[in-house]
Formats: sequence, structure tokens, C-alpha cells
Amino acid sequence: MAPSSPVLLVPLLLAAAAALTLAPRPSSAVDPVSTYCAKNFTSAQTQASISAVLATLVPRASATYYATATSGSGSSTIWGLAQCRGDIPSSDCARCVAAAARQVAASCRGQADARVWYDYCFLRYDDADFLGLPDTGYTLILINTMNATGDLAAFDRAERRLMARVAEEAGDPASAGLARETAKFGSDGTTVYGLGWCTRDITAADCELCVAQAVAELPNYCRFRRGCRVLYSSCMARYETYPFFFPVTGTDDDADASSSHAGEYETVILNHK
Repeated sequence: MAPSSPVLLVPLLLAAAAALTLAPRPSSAVDPVSTYCAKNFTSAQTQASISAVLATLVPRASATYYATATSGSGSSTIWGLAQCRGDIPSSDCARCVAAAARQVAASCRGQADARVWYDYCFLRYDDADFLGLPDTGYTLILINTMNATGDLAAFDRAERRLMARVAEEAGDPASAGLARETAKFGSDGTTVYGLGWCTRDITAADCELCVAQAVAELPNYCRFRRGCRVLYSSCMARYETYPFFFPVTGTDDDADASSSHAGEYETVILNHK
């Protein structure tokens, strides 16, 4: 076989480098955003039920992006749910769900209500049957500490219109509870990326209401901020000024923004339970 042409090889290498630069960080699959633990218990039967639920959720959700499980009887019954974001690669889904199960097993041992949020997946278990019930009681808000640049009023209008579309799309049964939208604003055409997604146990109508409630929190905490996330136990809403969902789109400037924004968030927790 003849050696590769240097003229062709350079563009290929550059294209590969660009794809790696623009792709959401691999740590999105294995680094938790937040963990919630509650309801102390001492029953060995309850612990056995939790272990059985986690052992069931991981392979099922890894294969199908969504799974529920139940184990135990009476007061030792545990209900569980695991779900990956529908746009991510299957290998990242498997990694994320496995990491989530390890996280709750280590951080929430001896507690019957556990939830863990990742960029790519969500997992929870409880000794009360939560399946099918929209849950917005525990609220996690991640706020980018930096303001947007340029015309802030134009940014605010673009972000609000964008996230209203996200909520509406999330409620479309055809979307399967995952909405991704983009919008441009300003003379330089800066892109804002918006996403909403719901756990699949709730109805499409409840999904739209859940995401809309999350979107309604955004101006209360994140007006003019470059990015913000509102996470519930049944849905979430997020916008950023860099690409963070698949398929990857954007420019080198967007990729630079993604790198420069990493870690620049403050957290607000609201517990209405």
C-alpha cells in the first residue's frame, strides 16, 4: 500500500483535532454534578433491595438509555430509575450509569432516598414509589459566575425565546423528552445553546410543564449570565454560550468558550419537599 499523501493527511489530522476540541468533555459521563441523600435506615433487607435495584438498573439503562426497577417487599421495597440523555454516545451512557450507581452506593449508604445528577445521566432510588410522579421539590441551580458579553438586553431576549422553545419541544411526544435548540444574537452572531430533558416515567404534558417551571427559574438567578442549569428530579433545563450537546456544532471560538467556562459556576439549592 502506498504511504498516505502528506497533503491529505494534514487536513484529516486537523479535522480530528477540531472534533476532539468541540466535543463535550469526557468527564461529563463520570463526574457528578450533585448528589442528594436522605432517609436513614438500618434494615439489612432495605440495603439488599437497594443493591438489587442498582444491579438491575445499570445493565438495562446502559442498553436502552432508560430503566426502572423495584425490589423488596413491605417496608423494605425500593423503587429505582436510571436514564441517560438521549443524544449521547452509547459508550458514554454505559460509563455514566455505572459511575452513578457507584456514586450513590458510596455516598448514600444507609439512606433510602438517593439521587445523583451528571451531565449525561441521572439515577435515583427511594423507599417511596415516585415513578410517574413529576418531582420539582428539590431544586439544584448552577449559575455561571460570568456575564455574557455585548448587548445584554439582546442576549436576554435571545435566551428567553430559546428556552421557551426548548420547553415546548420537550413536551412534544415525538421528542421523547429531549429538546435541543440554538439561537444567535448580536452583530457577531454569538450562538446560545439550550437543552431540556425529562425522565421518561412522566407524561409528555408533565414534561413540558416541568421544563417550563425550570425555565421560569432562569431569570430569577441567571439573568445575563453566560450559562445556567436548573435541575429537578424529573427534568432539567440548561443554556450555555458554548456547545455542550450532541451532535457537536460550533466554531473554534465556541470551543475556546467551553474551555474557559469550565468550573466557573456557583450552586444554589432549594428544597421545597
